[in-house]
Amino acid sequence: MKKTYVCFLILFISFFSCKKEENVVEPLRDVAEQVSREEMELEEFLSSHYYNYEEFQDSNSTVEIKIDSLLQSNSGKKPLIDQVVKQFVKVKTSSGDLIKHPIYTLIAKEGSGQSPSRADSTYVSYKGILLNKSQFDRSFEPIWFDLTTVVRGFREGLGVFKSGEFTVDQNNIATFSNYGQGIVFMPSGLGYYNNNSGAIPEYSPLIFIINLYLVKKTDHDGDGILSGLEYDNDGDGLPDDTDEDGLVDYLDAD
Repeated sequence: MKKTYVCFLILFISFFSCKKEENVVEPLRDVAEQVSREEMELEEFLSSHYYNYEEFQDSNSTVEIKIDSLLQSNSGKKPLIDQVVKQFVKVKTSSGDLIKHPIYTLIAKEGSGQSPSRADSTYVSYKGILLNKSQFDRSFEPIWFDLTTVVRGFREGLGVFKSGEFTVDQNNIATFSNYGQGIVFMPSGLGYYNNNSGAIPEYSPLIFIINLYLVKKTDHDGDGILSGLEYDNDGDGLPDDTDEDGLVDYLDAD
């Protein structure tokens, strides 16, 4: 009996020790260090991959963007790093610091219409993938997005594209042409950072392949001023509240 009791006690202690280890929460990573690390990871991906840019040379064709690895057999392809535009946006951290985050955009087709502001509504289809090229989200049909409700990298990146044109047939089916197509690459600080979201692990850089069909200029509060002019004029990524009444400008009719 004594031997059995000792074995049970060891198992009991071992079980709760394992449970304790499983529940350990990782301290929040330093934002500046993390964004620097992810900038290198993104540029390594951009240097080792390309997209099917040759298929986009015919302006009248409808083509889906595809990303593939640069291997010896296709080493002559132009890497993504030579085709993206790199910009920086400032992210306000919980401590109040403003940390510059890179965002990379690639335009396969610019589009023929208008570009959205950070607060407009957009009719888009998209595919989201991680750096290992696993897919975490996709819209098979176009969907309306209020850009104030999406992650910042998507909101910022979409502004380089333009909407397209459409015709409607006798069955009320729309056909789009000359719409913006491209890719947005962002560090996790412009996405979900230390949060898990569905199939997206914490601290994951994100890639969005985007088709932009329509843009609807919005005035959320109906004050006669477009929301894009009221949303984020100080560039910290957060909606402005210039009169400090607790209601952000684009939702504040007064």
